[in-house]
Amino acid sequence: MCSKNQVFKPTFVYLTLFFILLSFSPSEVVAQGFFKKIFKGKNKTESIDKKEITPIVTLPKDTFTLENGEEVCQQEDAISQIPEKYKRIDFNKTEQCENLVELQPGQFCDATYLDGFDYYKTWDNWNVNPYNISSNALKDSIALQLYTEGDSTGWAYPLSKKERVTSKYGFRRWRFHHGIDTHLSIGDSIHAMFDGVIRIAKYNRRGYGYYVMIRHKNGLETLYGHMSRYIVKAGQEVKAGEVIGLGGNTGRSTGPHLHFEIRYQGYGFNPQDLIDFENHSFDVPANFDLTAKSYELLIESKKSVYHRIRSGDSLWKISRRYGTSMTKICRLNGISKRTTLRVGRTIRVR
Repeated sequence: MCSKNQVFKPTFVYLTLFFILLSFSPSEVVAQGFFKKIFKGKNKTESIDKKEITPIVTLPKDTFTLENGEEVCQQEDAISQIPEKYKRIDFNKTEQCENLVELQPGQFCDATYLDGFDYYKTWDNWNVNPYNISSNALKDSIALQLYTEGDSTGWAYPLSKKERVTSKYGFRRWRFHHGIDTHLSIGDSIHAMFDGVIRIAKYNRRGYGYYVMIRHKNGLETLYGHMSRYIVKAGQEVKAGEVIGLGGNTGRSTGPHLHFEIRYQGYGFNPQDLIDFENHSFDVPANFDLTAKSYELLIESKKSVYHRIRSGDSLWKISRRYGTSMTKICRLNGISKRTTLRVGRTIRVR
C-alpha cells in the first residue's frame, strides 16, 4: 500500500512539468527539445550551435542562397569594417541576396551601395591594388558619373586651400609616379574628394606613410598619402569634403606634402584629368570618360627596362632606383644576390 507522500511526489513532478510546458508556445517546446529529453531519457541530441551549415551557391545569376547563415558570414575584421547599414544578410533565416561581395573566401556581404563591385568584387583592407587585372585589359572607354549634375556638394578639393604642385604624375628619374604631389603644411586638413567608403586606413613606413584609400560609388578610388595622421577607419562611410586626416611628412617623403592618386581597377591615371591642380581651376565635370589614352604612360612604364652597370652600383641600389626588388632582378637575369656586377654589363630590371 502506497503512503500519501509516495502518491503525492510523482503527482507533484508531473504537475510541475505540465505548468512549465504551458509557459512555452508549441514551437518553442519543439525547438528546445523538451519532448526528446523527457521521452528519450539520456539519448544525446545534436546541438544546433555545432551543426555544420553549408551555403548553396548559384553562380550563373550571381545569386547566393544562405542556409541559416551561421557559417557563411563570420564576424571577423573584414566584415566588421563594412558599415552596419550595408550588412543586409539576415543570419536568422534563409535569404536570397544579390550583388554579394566576397570579402574573404567564403565570406559574403551585400554591397548594393558600392556600384564599383560590378566589375571587381574584391574588398581588401591592406593592398592598394588587389584586383589582379592586367593594365592591358583596361577598356577603351568607360563613362563614369562623378557626382549628380547640379549638386554643388558632390565633390570637394582635397586640400583646404590652393597649393603648388611639387611633383606631377608620370615618369620620374627613379620610378613611375602614380599620383600628384602638392605642397601643404603639417596639420592642414585633408578632405575626401567624393562620397565613398574607406577601404584602407593604415601606415606604410617605406611608402605612403599614414594614408587613406576611399572606394567611391562609381568604382573610382582615391588615395591620400604622407599624412601626419588619419581620423577615419576602414569601412567608414564619408561624404565629399569630409576631413579624413591631417597633412604630414610620413613614410617615403622628403618634406610636407599630400600625395594624391585616382585609380580605377587598381591603376592610377593623371588626377589632373579631373581637376587642374596647377592652375587651380576647380571645375570638376559631373561625368567623365576614362579612355585607354589615360593609361598610355602607365603601360609604357611597364615595358621591359634595362640598366647598364656603372661603378658603385649594387643590386640594392638598382632595385631602389627602378622601384623593383633584388629577387626580381635576379630572376630576370638568371643571377643570384652574390653575383659580381661587372661594369658595363647590361641587366634587365623590369
